[in-house]
Amino acid sequence: MEGENVEKDEEALALRRDAQAWLLLLTSGHATADDAEAFRRWCSISDAHARAFAETRVLWDNLAPAARRQADVSRRHLPRARMSRRAFLGSAVAASAAAFVLLRSPWSPLPGWNGQAPDWQTGTGEQRRVQLHDVVIEMNTQTAMSLLPGGSGVELLRGEALVSTLAHRASRFLVTAGSGEVMAGSSTSCNVRCLDEGVQVTCLDGDTRLAFAGRTAVVKPSQQVDVDSAGIGIALAVNTEVAMAWRHRVLIFDSEPLSSVIDDINRYRPGKIIVTNSQLASRKVHARFSLDQLSNVTRLIHDAYGAHVTELPGGVTLLS
Repeated sequence: MEGENVEKDEEALALRRDAQAWLLLLTSGHATADDAEAFRRWCSISDAHARAFAETRVLWDNLAPAARRQADVSRRHLPRARMSRRAFLGSAVAASAAAFVLLRSPWSPLPGWNGQAPDWQTGTGEQRRVQLHDVVIEMNTQTAMSLLPGGSGVELLRGEALVSTLAHRASRFLVTAGSGEVMAGSSTSCNVRCLDEGVQVTCLDGDTRLAFAGRTAVVKPSQQVDVDSAGIGIALAVNTEVAMAWRHRVLIFDSEPLSSVIDDINRYRPGKIIVTNSQLASRKVHARFSLDQLSNVTRLIHDAYGAHVTELPGGVTLLS
Protein backbone atom coordinates (compact mmCIF):
# COMPACT_ATOMS: atom_id res chain seq x y z
CA MET A 1 0.00 0.00 0.00
CA GLU A 2 2.81 2.40 0.93
CA GLY A 3 4.57 1.63 -2.35
CA GLU A 4 1.41 2.48 -4.29
CA ASN A 5 1.13 5.83 -2.50
CA VAL A 6 4.75 6.65 -3.29
CA GLU A 7 4.17 5.79 -6.95
CA LYS A 8 1.07 8.02 -7.07
CA ASP A 9 2.99 10.88 -5.45
CA GLU A 10 5.76 10.52 -8.04
CA GLU A 11 3.21 10.55 -10.88
CA ALA A 12 1.55 13.67 -9.46
CA LEU A 13 4.95 15.36 -9.13
CA ALA A 14 5.81 14.47 -12.73
CA LEU A 15 2.49 15.94 -13.91
CA ARG A 16 3.12 19.17 -12.01
CA ARG A 17 6.58 19.46 -13.56
CA ASP A 18 5.13 18.90 -17.03
CA ALA A 19 2.41 21.48 -16.35
CA GLN A 20 5.01 24.02 -15.23
CA ALA A 21 7.03 23.36 -18.39
CA TRP A 22 3.95 23.93 -20.55
CA LEU A 23 3.14 27.16 -18.73
CA LEU A 24 6.69 28.38 -19.26
CA LEU A 25 6.48 27.63 -22.98
CA LEU A 26 3.02 29.09 -23.52
CA THR A 27 3.98 32.36 -21.83
CA SER A 28 7.43 32.63 -23.39
CA GLY A 29 6.35 34.22 -26.64
CA HIS A 30 7.98 31.37 -28.58
CA ALA A 31 5.02 28.96 -28.70
CA THR A 32 4.08 27.86 -32.22
CA ALA A 33 0.92 26.37 -33.71
CA ASP A 34 2.54 22.92 -33.37
CA ASP A 35 3.18 23.64 -29.70
CA ALA A 36 -0.47 24.58 -29.23
CA GLU A 37 -1.59 21.32 -30.84
CA ALA A 38 0.83 19.32 -28.68
CA PHE A 39 -0.48 21.13 -25.59
CA ARG A 40 -4.07 20.26 -26.54
CA ARG A 41 -3.07 16.61 -26.85
CA TRP A 42 -1.29 16.68 -23.49
CA CYS A 43 -4.32 18.20 -21.72
CA SER A 44 -6.64 15.61 -23.26
CA ILE A 45 -4.65 12.60 -22.00
CA SER A 46 -6.58 12.56 -18.73
CA ASP A 47 -8.48 14.74 -16.27
CA ALA A 48 -5.38 14.67 -14.07
CA HIS A 49 -3.31 16.32 -16.81
CA ALA A 50 -5.84 19.11 -17.33
CA ARG A 51 -6.24 19.56 -13.57
CA ALA A 52 -2.45 19.77 -13.05
CA PHE A 53 -2.19 22.59 -15.55
CA ALA A 54 -5.17 24.46 -14.06
CA GLU A 55 -3.66 24.20 -10.56
CA THR A 56 -0.28 25.39 -11.82
CA ARG A 57 -1.89 28.35 -13.56
CA VAL A 58 -3.73 29.38 -10.40
CA LEU A 59 -0.52 29.09 -8.37
CA TRP A 60 1.41 31.35 -10.71
CA ASP A 61 -1.49 33.81 -10.94
CA ASN A 62 -1.23 34.16 -7.16
CA LEU A 63 2.57 34.36 -7.18
CA ALA A 64 2.92 36.89 -10.00
CA PRO A 65 2.30 40.12 -7.98
CA ALA A 66 4.69 39.03 -5.23
CA ALA A 67 7.24 37.95 -7.82
CA ARG A 68 7.18 41.36 -9.46
CA ARG A 69 7.77 43.04 -6.09
CA GLN A 70 10.58 40.61 -5.28
CA ALA A 71 12.22 41.22 -8.66
CA ASP A 72 12.12 45.00 -8.05
CA VAL A 73 13.67 44.58 -4.60
CA SER A 74 16.36 42.26 -5.97
CA ARG A 75 17.36 44.79 -8.60
CA ARG A 76 17.67 47.59 -6.02
CA HIS A 77 19.62 45.58 -3.46
CA LEU A 78 22.41 43.48 -4.91
CA PRO A 79 23.68 40.76 -2.52
CA ARG A 80 26.99 41.51 -0.79
CA ALA A 81 27.73 37.90 0.06
CA ARG A 82 27.14 34.59 -1.61
CA MET A 83 23.51 33.52 -1.28
CA SER A 84 22.55 30.33 0.42
CA ARG A 85 21.06 27.56 -1.72
CA ARG A 86 17.60 28.26 -0.28
CA ALA A 87 17.87 31.98 -1.01
CA PHE A 88 19.10 31.24 -4.52
CA LEU A 89 16.18 28.91 -5.23
CA GLY A 90 13.74 31.45 -3.83
CA SER A 91 15.10 34.15 -6.13
CA ALA A 92 14.97 31.77 -9.08
CA VAL A 93 11.31 31.01 -8.41
CA ALA A 94 10.52 34.72 -8.13
CA ALA A 95 12.37 35.48 -11.35
CA SER A 96 10.55 32.67 -13.16
CA ALA A 97 7.18 33.94 -11.97
CA ALA A 98 8.05 37.49 -12.99
CA ALA A 99 9.01 36.22 -16.43
CA PHE A 100 5.47 34.91 -16.91
CA VAL A 101 4.18 38.47 -16.73
CA LEU A 102 6.38 39.66 -19.58
CA LEU A 103 5.35 38.11 -22.87
CA ARG A 104 7.99 38.72 -25.51
CA SER A 105 6.46 39.57 -28.82
CA PRO A 106 6.68 36.61 -31.23
CA TRP A 107 7.23 39.12 -34.03
CA SER A 108 10.95 39.44 -34.69
CA PRO A 109 11.86 39.91 -38.38
CA LEU A 110 14.85 38.07 -39.82
CA PRO A 111 17.69 39.95 -41.52
CA GLY A 112 17.52 40.38 -45.28
CA TRP A 113 19.61 38.87 -48.07
CA ASN A 114 22.55 41.13 -47.13
CA GLY A 115 22.42 40.28 -43.43
CA GLN A 116 21.11 43.74 -42.57
CA ALA A 117 17.86 44.83 -40.94
CA PRO A 118 14.82 44.89 -43.27
CA ASP A 119 14.34 48.00 -45.39
CA TRP A 120 10.65 48.13 -44.45
CA GLN A 121 8.66 46.51 -41.68
CA THR A 122 5.34 46.78 -39.88
CA GLY A 123 4.49 46.06 -36.27
CA THR A 124 1.58 44.09 -34.84
CA GLY A 125 -1.67 45.46 -36.28
CA GLU A 126 0.17 47.99 -38.45
CA GLN A 127 -0.21 48.39 -42.23
CA ARG A 128 2.03 50.39 -44.54
CA ARG A 129 2.15 51.49 -48.18
CA VAL A 130 5.48 51.53 -50.05
CA GLN A 131 5.79 53.33 -53.40
CA LEU A 132 8.64 52.25 -55.66
CA HIS A 133 9.25 53.58 -59.19
CA ASP A 134 6.49 51.66 -60.97
CA VAL A 135 5.30 49.33 -58.23
CA VAL A 136 3.06 49.88 -55.21
CA ILE A 137 3.36 47.49 -52.25
CA GLU A 138 0.84 47.36 -49.41
CA MET A 139 2.30 45.67 -46.34
CA ASN A 140 0.08 43.91 -43.83
CA THR A 141 0.70 43.30 -40.12
CA GLN A 142 4.00 41.83 -38.87
CA THR A 143 5.66 42.09 -42.27
CA ALA A 144 9.31 42.67 -43.15
CA MET A 145 10.90 43.06 -46.58
CA SER A 146 14.07 44.32 -48.22
CA LEU A 147 14.93 45.65 -51.66
CA LEU A 148 16.80 43.20 -53.88
CA PRO A 149 20.06 44.25 -55.59
CA GLY A 150 19.48 46.55 -58.54
CA GLY A 151 15.91 47.25 -57.51
CA SER A 152 14.59 44.29 -59.52
CA GLY A 153 12.25 43.29 -56.72
CA VAL A 154 11.91 42.69 -53.01
CA GLU A 155 12.59 39.89 -50.57
CA LEU A 156 9.56 39.18 -48.38
CA LEU A 157 11.18 37.97 -45.17
CA ARG A 158 7.93 37.37 -43.34
CA GLY A 159 4.32 38.50 -43.38
CA GLU A 160 2.02 39.53 -46.19
CA ALA A 161 2.21 42.08 -48.99
CA LEU A 162 0.05 43.08 -51.95
CA VAL A 163 2.19 43.92 -54.99
CA SER A 164 0.66 46.05 -57.77
CA THR A 165 2.68 46.83 -60.91
CA LEU A 166 1.88 49.71 -63.24
CA ALA A 167 1.01 49.28 -66.92
CA HIS A 168 4.23 50.81 -68.28
CA ARG A 169 6.57 48.44 -66.40
CA ALA A 170 8.69 46.62 -68.99
CA SER A 171 10.08 43.75 -66.92
CA ARG A 172 8.58 41.42 -64.35
CA PHE A 173 8.78 42.48 -60.72
CA LEU A 174 10.35 39.78 -58.55
CA VAL A 175 9.27 38.85 -55.03
CA THR A 176 11.37 36.22 -53.28
CA ALA A 177 9.65 34.51 -50.37
CA GLY A 178 11.03 31.49 -48.56
CA SER A 179 12.70 29.38 -51.26
CA GLY A 180 10.26 30.48 -53.95
CA GLU A 181 10.01 33.32 -56.44
CA VAL A 182 6.91 35.23 -57.50
CA MET A 183 7.08 37.19 -60.76
CA ALA A 184 4.48 39.86 -61.49
CA GLY A 185 4.03 41.19 -65.02
CA SER A 186 2.78 44.65 -65.94
CA SER A 187 -0.70 45.70 -64.73
CA THR A 188 -0.65 42.88 -62.19
CA SER A 189 -1.86 42.70 -58.60
CA CYS A 190 -0.85 39.71 -56.50
CA ASN A 191 -0.81 39.03 -52.79
CA VAL A 192 2.14 37.13 -51.31
CA ARG A 193 1.92 35.64 -47.83
CA CYS A 194 5.02 34.15 -46.17
CA LEU A 195 4.40 32.57 -42.77
CA ASP A 196 5.71 29.56 -40.84
CA GLU A 197 3.56 27.10 -42.77
CA GLY A 198 4.86 28.23 -46.16
CA VAL A 199 4.13 30.70 -48.94
CA GLN A 200 0.72 31.50 -50.40
CA VAL A 201 0.19 33.48 -53.60
CA THR A 202 -3.15 35.00 -54.63
CA CYS A 203 -3.58 36.66 -58.03
CA LEU A 204 -6.09 39.50 -58.23
CA ASP A 205 -5.37 40.79 -61.74
CA GLY A 206 -2.87 40.32 -64.52
CA ASP A 207 -0.09 37.79 -64.98
CA THR A 208 1.51 36.10 -61.96
CA ARG A 209 4.07 33.30 -62.18
CA LEU A 210 5.65 31.09 -59.54
CA ALA A 211 9.00 29.32 -59.43
CA PHE A 212 10.06 26.82 -56.77
CA ALA A 213 12.57 23.95 -56.73
CA GLY A 214 12.92 23.92 -60.52
CA ARG A 215 9.16 23.99 -61.16
CA THR A 216 7.05 26.86 -62.44
CA ALA A 217 3.34 27.62 -62.37
CA VAL A 218 0.97 30.31 -63.59
CA VAL A 219 -1.50 31.81 -61.13
CA LYS A 220 -4.50 33.29 -62.90
CA PRO A 221 -6.80 36.02 -61.54
CA SER A 222 -8.99 34.81 -58.64
CA GLN A 223 -6.69 31.83 -58.06
CA GLN A 224 -4.60 30.95 -55.03
CA VAL A 225 -1.59 28.63 -54.79
CA ASP A 226 0.21 27.32 -51.71
CA VAL A 227 3.94 26.54 -51.76
CA ASP A 228 5.59 24.45 -49.04
CA SER A 229 8.31 21.84 -48.64
CA ALA A 230 6.24 19.43 -50.76
CA GLY A 231 6.32 21.82 -53.72
CA ILE A 232 3.84 23.97 -55.61
CA GLY A 233 0.23 23.13 -54.83
CA ILE A 234 -2.80 23.07 -57.10
CA ALA A 235 -4.27 26.43 -58.14
CA LEU A 236 -7.63 26.85 -56.41
CA ALA A 237 -10.42 29.35 -57.03
CA VAL A 238 -10.62 31.94 -54.26
CA ASN A 239 -12.92 34.78 -53.24
CA THR A 240 -10.49 37.68 -53.51
CA GLU A 241 -12.77 40.00 -51.51
CA VAL A 242 -12.46 37.63 -48.55
CA ALA A 243 -8.73 37.03 -49.05
CA MET A 244 -7.97 40.74 -49.31
CA ALA A 245 -10.39 42.04 -46.67
CA TRP A 246 -7.40 43.01 -44.52
CA ARG A 247 -6.84 45.99 -46.82
CA HIS A 248 -10.07 47.42 -45.40
CA ARG A 249 -9.04 46.50 -41.83
CA VAL A 250 -11.46 43.60 -41.73
CA LEU A 251 -10.97 39.84 -41.40
CA ILE A 252 -13.58 37.57 -43.01
CA PHE A 253 -13.76 33.84 -42.33
CA ASP A 254 -16.01 31.50 -44.30
CA SER A 255 -16.23 27.99 -42.82
CA GLU A 256 -12.67 28.08 -41.44
CA PRO A 257 -11.72 25.96 -38.39
CA LEU A 258 -11.41 28.03 -35.24
CA SER A 259 -7.76 27.00 -34.87
CA SER A 260 -6.92 28.65 -38.22
CA VAL A 261 -8.99 31.71 -37.33
CA ILE A 262 -7.09 32.16 -34.08
CA ASP A 263 -3.72 31.72 -35.83
CA ASP A 264 -4.68 34.58 -38.15
CA ILE A 265 -6.09 36.80 -35.41
CA ASN A 266 -2.90 36.38 -33.36
CA ARG A 267 -0.99 38.23 -36.07
CA TYR A 268 -3.06 41.38 -35.53
CA ARG A 269 -3.18 41.75 -31.75
CA PRO A 270 -0.70 41.77 -28.86
CA GLY A 271 -0.44 38.67 -26.69
CA LYS A 272 -1.38 35.18 -27.78
CA ILE A 273 -4.63 33.20 -27.89
CA ILE A 274 -4.33 29.40 -27.71
CA VAL A 275 -7.19 26.93 -28.25
CA THR A 276 -6.64 23.98 -25.90
CA ASN A 277 -9.74 21.96 -26.77
CA SER A 278 -9.49 19.91 -29.99
CA GLN A 279 -13.26 19.85 -30.54
CA LEU A 280 -13.46 23.61 -30.14
CA ALA A 281 -10.44 24.05 -32.43
CA SER A 282 -12.22 22.18 -35.24
CA ARG A 283 -15.46 24.21 -35.01
CA LYS A 284 -16.22 25.98 -38.29
CA VAL A 285 -16.33 29.75 -38.14
CA HIS A 286 -18.40 32.13 -40.26
CA ALA A 287 -17.47 35.58 -39.02
CA ARG A 288 -16.38 39.10 -39.84
CA PHE A 289 -14.04 40.90 -37.43
CA SER A 290 -12.94 44.51 -37.52
CA LEU A 291 -9.22 44.85 -36.83
CA ASP A 292 -10.06 47.73 -34.52
CA GLN A 293 -12.22 45.52 -32.29
CA LEU A 294 -9.99 42.47 -31.79
CA SER A 295 -9.55 43.27 -28.10
CA ASN A 296 -13.06 41.80 -27.64
CA VAL A 297 -12.54 38.73 -29.82
CA THR A 298 -12.27 36.22 -26.95
CA ARG A 299 -15.55 37.46 -25.49
CA LEU A 300 -17.20 37.08 -28.90
CA ILE A 301 -15.91 33.51 -29.21
CA HIS A 302 -17.15 32.77 -25.69
CA ASP A 303 -20.62 34.09 -26.58
CA ALA A 304 -20.78 32.27 -29.93
CA TYR A 305 -19.32 28.88 -28.96
CA GLY A 306 -19.54 28.73 -25.19
CA ALA A 307 -15.76 28.60 -24.91
CA HIS A 308 -14.22 28.89 -21.46
CA VAL A 309 -11.76 31.80 -21.39
CA THR A 310 -8.70 31.65 -19.12
CA GLU A 311 -6.42 34.69 -18.86
CA LEU A 312 -2.76 33.94 -18.11
CA PRO A 313 0.02 36.35 -17.18
CA GLY A 314 1.78 38.02 -20.08
CA GLY A 315 -1.27 38.45 -22.30
CA VAL A 316 -1.79 34.73 -22.96
CA THR A 317 -5.42 33.60 -23.26
CA LEU A 318 -6.54 29.96 -23.30
CA LEU A 319 -9.83 28.93 -24.94
CA SER A 320 -11.25 25.57 -23.89
